Amino acid sequence: MLPQVLAGLGIISAVSAGCLLWLQELQPLFFAAALGGLGYEAWLVLRRPAPLRTTAMKTILGASVAVNAVLIISWVALWFRYR
Repeated sequence: MLPQVLAGLGIISAVSAGCLLWLQELQPLFFAAALGGLGYEAWLVLRRPAPLRTTAMKTILGASVAVNAVLIISWVALWFRYR
């Protein structure tokens, strides 16, 4: 039983390492998609007339900006940490 478990863990480790390498290579694509989505969302909010921009819309936009900022800061921190 133990050899099968260890073999399974080895396969999972190899797959995880491969996925990690692909995610590192695709990181600029994820970054561009996040910025593109944020820009599109901001464009949708800003093209509405000022009286029609509700507090909920502004809150959602602010939350999106905050989440994107946290992700970008963590990507940069991880990049500096593991380079």
